[in-house]
Amino acid sequence: MKLLLLLTIPLLAFAQSFEMLEKKLQEIRVLKASFIQRVRYPWYSKQDISKGFFYAQKGGKFRLEYEQPEKTIIVSDGREIVLYSPSEKSAIIDSIDRNQSAVIESLLLVSRPLSEVFDLVGEIEKEGKRFLVLKPKTKDDFFHRVLVRMDQDGIPRVIRVEEKDGTTTEIELLDVNTNFTASSNLFKIDLPSGTKIKRVF
Repeated sequence: MKLLLLLTIPLLAFAQSFEMLEKKLQEIRVLKASFIQRVRYPWYSKQDISKGFFYAQKGGKFRLEYEQPEKTIIVSDGREIVLYSPSEKSAIIDSIDRNQSAVIESLLLVSRPLSEVFDLVGEIEKEGKRFLVLKPKTKDDFFHRVLVRMDQDGIPRVIRVEEKDGTTTEIELLDVNTNFTASSNLFKIDLPSGTKIKRVF
């Protein structure tokens, strides 16, 4: 009986953390955060670091504003995605249908229930911090597993995506603000005159 309890109590704790995370994500209608993105490739020793601002709204709308290392804006109104490079004065426009990912939709775009997309595997400690370990329920060509570290209120603060080729992308969310009234222009972009536009759908 003692052995059974020792095995069961941690599983219950993991499940409660998972439920807390899912509930918090379901409560979020709009999200804003500054972020630091760190990408490591298995063939390259130095990690790529990017910084910027992230906005998301239920329904697949989002806006990514990379400030470093180069200004880049990625915006979606839920139908199309626009990737705009001010330095190159160019933009790529694609359909949201060609760029959907259940992993991204559930964790970052707060548009799909967490339990619909992931199975909870357990919990691990990395660098003195505890992470929930999630695996996609359906076969995914890219994602192997996802690690999530929450704050005490259940808001995700670090999301680490591990791809099957060994690439890892870690996104640390800072200054998180939720459920504010979003501007009607937040998920749109007016491309400057003279921008080279390429449509890929």
